[in-house]
Amino acid sequence: MSRLPNLLAALLASAALGGPTMAEPTFASKAQAMTYLAATLPKASSENPKYTTKRDGTISQWLTDEVSFAAGGDGAVEVTMRERYTQTQGGKTQSSTHEARFSLADVAVEEFTEDGDATPTGAPARGVIFRCAKAGCIAANWGGAPSRADKSDIYIQDEATRAKVLAAFRRLQTA
Repeated sequence: MSRLPNLLAALLASAALGGPTMAEPTFASKAQAMTYLAATLPKASSENPKYTTKRDGTISQWLTDEVSFAAGGDGAVEVTMRERYTQTQGGKTQSSTHEARFSLADVAVEEFTEDGDATPTGAPARGVIFRCAKAGCIAANWGGAPSRADKSDIYIQDEATRAKVLAAFRRLQTA
């Protein structure tokens, strides 16, 4: 008799109990999480497809140039992310920069889906979003013009990379 049903049952039981097939990526230290994010975010964003905004047909590409970390006055980790982007609409392309700076103590970090932006295959954009606990906690800069925001995000289409990036940011929120 085949052992396949027993193997399948064991794998399903392991998954139901949160076994190895369901394990969330972990980081032993904040330093390890920071090193991972600094190395991974530029590469992950460069591997994303160009996204089409369904509302108006704009084609966008966002590239993370740098992510850096500092200790805040309250001991929380402060994050600065610098990006450059291009957007093409109606045959005209514009390029600019975006910077977001915030304390991880002031935001919820979550995975998200943006149905309004689609990959070339039609799949919705996927990523990690930072939502303020109180209004205006993110200092942003759009092409040299400072502003405040209640959220910021990073598109990371690859599922495994997105899960590990989310785990790294959540590790940075722990004591």
